[in-house]
Parts: sequence; structure tokens; C-alpha cells
Amino acid sequence: MKPMAKFKLAFLFAATVAAVVSGTTLIFPDGKLWAHDAGSSMHQDAHSSAVAPADEVEIVLREGGQPLLLKGQQTHGHVIGLVAGQPTVLAFRNEDTIAREFVSPLFTRADIHFVGRATGIFRKDAVGFRLNPGSALTLQFVAPYSGFPKMYDLIWCRGDHDKEPDTELQELLIVITEEQ
Repeated sequence: MKPMAKFKLAFLFAATVAAVVSGTTLIFPDGKLWAHDAGSSMHQDAHSSAVAPADEVEIVLREGGQPLLLKGQQTHGHVIGLVAGQPTVLAFRNEDTIAREFVSPLFTRADIHFVGRATGIFRKDAVGFRLNPGSALTLQFVAPYSGFPKMYDLIWCRGDHDKEPDTELQELLIVITEEQ
């Protein structure tokens, strides 16, 4: 890792810890790039000439938390299929009357470009964001390589942030990233 990248990561971590300790809410500004260097380096630039246009997946949460609607070619029910090394766009919209959280370990393994307004959520094993009612957030990233032919991740979608994520199917999205 380059010295400047280490400094940026250390600064972001320190700012996050200070914000959490002081009870401050972090807001991701529109159009900023927030990077994470923890992705696998096994396939760095492996398919750079074969980068296809990003396929967009839209995730809409309606009032009451259900149904969770997924729109996009690579969606099947509550399952989202991604191809490692390919551009990905996940568009989240909260049409519920309460704030909703979307948390996943997947978000710790990719350099993500956030467009929209959300509050950052940082856990030891996952990263996510909280969308207020009526808010939308778009995540743009390259699906990360894991070193496995298939990698399964969960995205927890929940409204009560005082509890641990539930395991009810209606509040879980399964992301399958395949190497091709």
C-alpha cells in the first residue's frame, strides 16, 4: 500500500472513530470517491480490456419494508448476480416512512463511488449506509475478485438500527459474484 493511501485510510479511520465517539453523523457528499484498499490483489488489472458497461440494479424499499423490489438483468428474486472485474451500479431508493439501513461485507472489498445522500455505518465486519425516507443513493464500483470461483455476500436491509440484522428472507439480499 502506498504511503499516501495509508495516510488517507488512517485519517478516514480516525475521523470515523472520532465521529462515532462524539455521536456525530457522517454524511457522504455527492460525487466523492471513498476508497477501500482491502480488495484482493490476485486479479489486479486481469480483465482491463474486457470491461463492459455497468449493469444497473435498482433496489426499492416500499412502505412497511416490503416488498423489496429488484430491477435489473442480473436479479432473480432476492439474488443479485455480479461478474468479478465488471462495473456495477446498485441504486437504492427508500420509499418507506422510516430510515432504512443497507449493510454488507461486500462494501468493504471495493472502491465505491457514492452518488446521493446517506449516513455512513461502519462495523468491524461490514460497511453500509442509512437512507432517510424518500432518499436515494447510487453505488458505483467494480465487482471485486475474491480468489474463489463464486463469492456469496449478504446485504442486510433493516429499519430498526438498535437491533442486530434479522435473518428474515424479506430483509436479506444475496449477492453472488462469479469469476469468468
